[in-house]
Amino acid sequence: MKIVLAVDEDKKTIVKRTGQSAYFAIYNDDKLEGFVANKHHDGGHHAHREHEEHDHSKMGHEAHTNSHRKDVEALKDCDIILVQAVGENMKEALESIGLKVKKIRQKHGKTADEVVKNFLSGAI
Repeated sequence: MKIVLAVDEDKKTIVKRTGQSAYFAIYNDDKLEGFVANKHHDGGHHAHREHEEHDHSKMGHEAHTNSHRKDVEALKDCDIILVQAVGENMKEALESIGLKVKKIRQKHGKTADEVVKNFLSGAI
């Protein structure tokens, strides 16, 4: 099973908001396979948000979701993403590429390794 987690710049610490993570850590069961950079982390999301700040229409929502979908496309071969918090547009983008989105809590671990271990043991 391929598991994805949103992590900070240290590539270990779980971040609260999935869309604001620096990287997505990819695990194949309990083995770390690598990382995918989150393009929104380096200011892309801020610039993107300003561009659509006042567009709350259905088209604006779809454009925002499509922007996230392009950013997470590299995760399409994964099975599940474990998140503390995820915005509506990011969640739709993740689900549209076939990822199951599962909420976790801080008590499940502070690092990706801890969370994966707890998930695989059934503690989550």
